[in-house]
Amino acid sequence: MSYWCLDDFTVGRKVETVPVKLEAEEIMWFARQYDPQPFHTDPEAAKDSVFGGLISSGFQTVAVATGQFLRTGILDGSNLGGPGLDKIRWVAPVRPGDTLSTVFEVVEARASKSNPARGIVRLGFTVSTEAGVVATFETVVMVHARDTAAA
Repeated sequence: MSYWCLDDFTVGRKVETVPVKLEAEEIMWFARQYDPQPFHTDPEAAKDSVFGGLISSGFQTVAVATGQFLRTGILDGSNLGGPGLDKIRWVAPVRPGDTLSTVFEVVEARASKSNPARGIVRLGFTVSTEAGVVATFETVVMVHARDTAAA
């Protein structure tokens, strides 16, 4: 897929990403590094938790979804970074063996008020497993307008 500039981000446009399967070792590795709680790092301790077993960190779910989005190539020639994430909700746990499927939708796209060569785009993400939605969040990215994008 070729990259998108501001005009390509039309409100309501949706893209489904390539699914990613999470296994126990990857879940535990991520959690040991970034979210070291027993229900993420220790399968035995996780059995006694409110979750009844090992689950992925919600931050890992957001990171995987972000990676899925970036691997679409949509921002490869137009990305100017982003100021943040909003409305993060972890709806259901992600367990070892679950496959994450992410859909993102253009919620807003407009020219920057301070620099019309740039655009500001808000994207809504829905992350699901075979069992249903597990997370939702929004992100804001800045992109080039078509006539200013990198070649």
